[in-house]
Amino acid sequence: MTKQRILYLILIVATFIRLTTLQNLMVFTPDEEYLAYIAQTIVKHFHIIWIGVSALGLDFYMGPFWIYAIYPFIGLTRGNPLVLGVISSSLGLLTILLIYLVGKTIFDSKVGILAAFMYATSALIVYYDQQPYPSGVPLLSLILIFSLIKTKASNKWWLLFAFAYGLVFHVHLSLFLVGFVSLYWIILNRKPLEQKIILASVLVFIITISPLIAFDYFHKASNITVPIRILRSIKEGGKPTNLKYRSLVLLGSFSRLLYLDSHKNNADEILYPCNVKEESTATHINWVFSGLVFSAIAMFLTKKSIWNDHSRRGLLLYCLTFLIPFLFLPVINSVEYYLLGFFPILFLIIAYVSINLKKPLNYLAILLITAFALHGIYVVFTARGDFGVHTKQKIITETMSIIGNEPYYLEEKGNCHEAEGWRYLFSYYERRPERSSEDKIFAWLYPKEVSDKATRFSVILKETRSQANIDQGYIYRFEEGGFTAYIYKN
Repeated sequence: MTKQRILYLILIVATFIRLTTLQNLMVFTPDEEYLAYIAQTIVKHFHIIWIGVSALGLDFYMGPFWIYAIYPFIGLTRGNPLVLGVISSSLGLLTILLIYLVGKTIFDSKVGILAAFMYATSALIVYYDQQPYPSGVPLLSLILIFSLIKTKASNKWWLLFAFAYGLVFHVHLSLFLVGFVSLYWIILNRKPLEQKIILASVLVFIITISPLIAFDYFHKASNITVPIRILRSIKEGGKPTNLKYRSLVLLGSFSRLLYLDSHKNNADEILYPCNVKEESTATHINWVFSGLVFSAIAMFLTKKSIWNDHSRRGLLLYCLTFLIPFLFLPVINSVEYYLLGFFPILFLIIAYVSINLKKPLNYLAILLITAFALHGIYVVFTARGDFGVHTKQKIITETMSIIGNEPYYLEEKGNCHEAEGWRYLFSYYERRPERSSEDKIFAWLYPKEVSDKATRFSVILKETRSQANIDQGYIYRFEEGGFTAYIYKN
């Protein structure tokens, strides 16, 4: 079988894994709800928006690219929340293809195939691919490194890099330090840059971030002054960096990329802070598997062929742009999804080391990778979607069968899964409430939909394992997945 056919087979398997389990496993949190509401405002009345979601907790706002990207699909499907998961899963499939291309370009096609296979079948990666936000981080990471590598052949690739780096400020700031890798490439490439390429690249970058420039102009440089606020926070003695804890999170991610427990809730594996709370069922670190990944990295670093090649050295520097801030920068939370841009590169490293082991160790490594892949597929298909969209659909249907067409108030309670996008989901699948506990956060996006009308029923949706207090005067109660619904007559 040719490598091209193997790649096609990997893509088919990856598509099947992601899309057939999407409805059961896709999470829908306030992040997804916010994006969907914003997109709906554009569908109802097209207008220009300048910013997306807030990041870092320092009043830094990302660009609106992702909202513009989903807005036509929200419009075409009349707001179907699952379309967000289809889009993010599709980006995951493109990531698999790009892993192959990057691996083939830097190493060889065997490395690209094996790395793509690992990415396609890792249960942890599948869960992240199905999560609408943050979406596209691994893909954008690979576009950045691929465009840098290709600049050796043609300076025109700097235009793609400039565009992709501009998207960093729309997608996720974990890719910010990649800009320093581009400086390394320019210095060591020893290939003169034409003035027109420099000017064109700068122009592309400025156009890409132009919504944020406009936002800063009208908001007293809110975004551009974030570094000042970060330095001030550090100077004033912000939270200290717990290197031991951060190292454990990193090593835990190494382990979880290879192995997750089966029959567990996927939401507990990927949602922060759910995955670190006591009641979480998230898979804990396996030191053997972490050791295998760490050993692969160490072996990669000891190979002369890596240090003698400009592109491969650049790949190492690229890794540091994720690892250094994750381990040492206090303003960056030690949250696993900050490593999403690093994971594809890590798979390339593991694939390269595995293929270049001496016989028969290389065959043993590939056999072990295959075993991890088969287990990953099994984990995804046996995962419990207790907090997924399908479970929520069933809760909504049963709730509405009780209250019928009567006006109602909707409230959410819980510890980890308190805010779960219930108002949006009720509005799409059945009928929106007159008022909800979410209104204090999102009502500015739907002011005309908040009613003063008296309600006949109150609905409380509670995370079952949460200890939140509940009034016992309900007329109906039922459990579904990880939630318990309480219905009261007003």
